Amino acid sequence: MGLIRLAVDAMGGDFAPAEIVAGALTGARQAGLALVLAGDEDAVRQELARYPTNDLAVEVVHAPDVIRMADDPVEAVRARPEASINVACRLVQEGRADGLLTMGHTGASMVAALFTFGRLPGVERPAALVPFLGLRPDLYLIDVGANTEVRPQHLLQFAQMGAAYAESVAGIPEPRVGLLSNGGEANKGNRVGREAYPMLEAEPGLNFIGNVEGHTLLNGEVNVVVADGFAGNVLLKFAEGLVPQLLEEVAGVLAELPVEASGKLRARLDELRGRTNYAHYGASSLLGLQKPVFIGHGRSQALAVHNGVLTAGRAISADAVGLIRRSLAGHAQPG
Repeated sequence: MGLIRLAVDAMGGDFAPAEIVAGALTGARQAGLALVLAGDEDAVRQELARYPTNDLAVEVVHAPDVIRMADDPVEAVRARPEASINVACRLVQEGRADGLLTMGHTGASMVAALFTFGRLPGVERPAALVPFLGLRPDLYLIDVGANTEVRPQHLLQFAQMGAAYAESVAGIPEPRVGLLSNGGEANKGNRVGREAYPMLEAEPGLNFIGNVEGHTLLNGEVNVVVADGFAGNVLLKFAEGLVPQLLEEVAGVLAELPVEASGKLRARLDELRGRTNYAHYGASSLLGLQKPVFIGHGRSQALAVHNGVLTAGRAISADAVGLIRRSLAGHAQPG
């Protein structure tokens, strides 16, 4: 693959376009890729003028409209063809960019991408995958919010896509796949989980290790945790809130320690706080579409955008979509 070109929704997110442009530039510089920024041209160029860009390939494509967080996703995507997310999607579809990154309206971004690109053969529901905290570099969680209600075959597809991503992007050979449940036995879980278990167990080429419980996720036994989007999103957001709170509790004893020990512990806590922050990975990968799509938090600032660009660059370079397509070939499930 030649120089990767990443389309960025420059108007998506609470701090657009300033934080989006700033993070996209530093991320592109580190990743060695080109940017195509979709957004209000005057506003985007005003932000670009604040930074040196002579060493970067940056294109601005005018998108005069934007979809706000309070908008209905389907209605807004259909009614605003020139919104920045729609323009960014068209750039990818037309071959002017290799993938898309947005920190905008999650629902609208998913709808726009689905309408523009369509699903891979064998995929009924695209699913969002993220690294699960930064405590382990080889642990992924899918789905984290794209599908709150699923059928058993959807969980099988999530498992296939998550395993293919972990292998292609993270380089994990034969990633171990577990189904999130309230017990390790095959008969535990809700009805959908219990029906999905034998499907996962029987799937050729899937290294399924069975059900996994919340307290076992960090013990190194599993690489891809499969869940419906409701449970996955609750788990992720609870963990994102719990870790900083625990770190604050520990930090409270620093004043009681000798200066040298306090300094070392504070440095370690700061490093751990950074690794467990959502900004550390920057964006989730929306798997199951014909093109690479990456969606970040609406409150993302420059650091999260920077890391979202790195995440996108790695996945595009590894041809994660191609590997998922090949992994799913011949495994389309009936509706």
